[in-house]
Amino acid sequence: MLARKYRATKILIGETIQKGKTIQGDFVYAKYLKNQVNKPFFAIVVAKKVEKTSVGRHHIKRLVSQCIEDILLKPAVQPTKTIVFFAKKTEKKPVYSILKKDIAKIADQIY
Repeated sequence: MLARKYRATKILIGETIQKGKTIQGDFVYAKYLKNQVNKPFFAIVVAKKVEKTSVGRHHIKRLVSQCIEDILLKPAVQPTKTIVFFAKKTEKKPVYSILKKDIAKIADQIY
């Protein structure tokens, strides 16, 4: 799970969604915006259209959260942006290895 100190607030999420830039991936897309705190903040959104059950939505959030910890929270990379990840509706269930590549591709485009 993503540590609480890296979770975005409602205000940051709303601001990022309105003013942020979008980057598309295969399973997720992200909106990002530079913040003034010089600290990274993340949010993960999985709509009911993507996964009907709360168990499935929570599973997708955990996968994305683990990918964020593995890729974006390394000391050398540490962004100073607010990033909101949105899950896309696909016929296949996302697998960790493919999702990790997708988020790494998005991270490369952001930085």
